[in-house]
Amino acid sequence: MLDSVQPAADAGTLRGPVRLLIVDDDPLDRQTYLRHLGADPDNAYIVVEAATADEGIKLLNDGPYDCIVLDYRLPGADGLAVFEAIRANEHDGPLPPVIMMTGQGSEAVAVEAMRSGVADYLPKDGLTAKALQRAITNAVEKWRLRLTLKEKNQRLATANAELKERAAELRRVYHAVSHELKTPLTAVREFIALVLDGVPAPLISAENKAFLEHALDGCDQMSAQVNDLVDATRLEMRKLELKLEAVRLERIVEFALASIRETAKAKRVELVTEIAPNLPTVTADPVRCTQILGNLLGNAAKFTNAGGVITVRVHPSVRRPDCIEIAVADTGCGIAPEHQRQIFERLYQIPRAGEDLMSSGLGLGLSIARELAGLHGGQLTVESTVGVGSTFRFSIPIRQGVPVGFSLQKGSQP
Repeated sequence: MLDSVQPAADAGTLRGPVRLLIVDDDPLDRQTYLRHLGADPDNAYIVVEAATADEGIKLLNDGPYDCIVLDYRLPGADGLAVFEAIRANEHDGPLPPVIMMTGQGSEAVAVEAMRSGVADYLPKDGLTAKALQRAITNAVEKWRLRLTLKEKNQRLATANAELKERAAELRRVYHAVSHELKTPLTAVREFIALVLDGVPAPLISAENKAFLEHALDGCDQMSAQVNDLVDATRLEMRKLELKLEAVRLERIVEFALASIRETAKAKRVELVTEIAPNLPTVTADPVRCTQILGNLLGNAAKFTNAGGVITVRVHPSVRRPDCIEIAVADTGCGIAPEHQRQIFERLYQIPRAGEDLMSSGLGLGLSIARELAGLHGGQLTVESTVGVGSTFRFSIPIRQGVPVGFSLQKGSQP
């Protein structure tokens, strides 16, 4: 039987009418529930009644319902068994909250009912309109909130899956592009180098030689960007492995400085090293450590004007006694606070007036450097003041052996 119970006054506590299924074999009890609901000043109810458990389970298919009021004592079954049958019943949508009613229950039954997942448990004796209204309102509010949260989580999960797929597709694209470019780019560079060395034709005009040198520099720049793409892909897919060995950081500094010495000289930027004596060796990948330091030095040289100073300091870390710290300090333009966290994000570049972002690189260097430092068990951080300069620090843990998860590989040490 379907009844429509309208509120005595319109306060609108719940959104829309509450669709209610009452399963109780006593018609007088059902009439009492309807009378109590009719006294609700805030909510309207659409009520469907069932006198048996089987009828109630069948009526579930006529849902959806916002709440089920279920009698604990039904002909041939107790309420908990009926509740389990309702929960196991195949019907559209999630099971609405169940409020169990009893005329002869006990505290033990109430505890068991609540443990089974019943939303509330009310005795029929002394049942008031407010108690029934409050129980239904609370149960429906919580259920609707759970449904809303579930829907939002599903939408977020769908959006997250789409973003992951797009990110994976982007990784596949730049991984494929980087590998496709690497071989022909290497060939072009070698042919230009051969012409510059005078192998096919010893005599090259000064003008043509300058053109070829510019082309060679362009090849080197593109090659570095392709290598960054490859490294970024490997890091993203967790396929980049460190080749660990005993390393003296003094040698790392020496090799990294060699890569920018000519640039610094051309810009009239002074290079200073401050290396603490008697430093222990560290267990690290020498090629990757040189890559980290080379990236920091390259950035320092790029953003330090003529007459500036770049200082490399190597010493035991004050912050982490188990680490050796390498710091690269410059007297360049500095980094504004709002950019200092973002500069380690992939593809992020600080916008500068009159500068084409694409001409300044891909924005992968610092991101790769931080991830490489993390793979070593260290950190890469920055401190900077606009107009004063920046200091980048990365730490390498001092280890007596090889870290868990890596194998010590024999290789050439810088």
